[in-house]
Amino acid sequence: MIAVIIVSAVTFILFNVARDMAPVRVDTAAGERFRCSVLSVYDGDGPIACSEVDRDGQPVLIRLRGIETREVDDTCHQFDLCPDASGLAAKAELTRLAAGRLDCMSYGPTSFGRVGALCRNAKGADLSCAMLKSGMAARWPQYDPEGRLVACQPKKVIR
Repeated sequence: MIAVIIVSAVTFILFNVARDMAPVRVDTAAGERFRCSVLSVYDGDGPIACSEVDRDGQPVLIRLRGIETREVDDTCHQFDLCPDASGLAAKAELTRLAAGRLDCMSYGPTSFGRVGALCRNAKGADLSCAMLKSGMAARWPQYDPEGRLVACQPKKVIR
């Protein structure tokens, strides 16, 4: 009888541990809000890797909407939008800003299996806006057509 109780208890515990370890599924379709538990940051505009998976079971990778930063090797894919800050500095700033959990609004899929999104950190800071204010990123008007990020750009000093 004790053996049955022990086996039942172990089975119950293992079942619950396995269920808790399963990745959370989120809907990243355009217009949907979703949460991201940040695992890593590749560079200053993403991808941000989340522990969650999309509805198809694929890992969620976020590309921040409306900004462009240098790559970690300091190259720029959009030469007219290349900020002065180094790629490593931009990555470090986004890693600091994105630590923990993010609340995001999807703008749908982008290239390389990523989702374009606007995200806020636990303190409520808009990551795209914070990256612009810090000087680590440049505004990409093509992906900010409503001009939401215009006010986030640092003011230029005229001498």
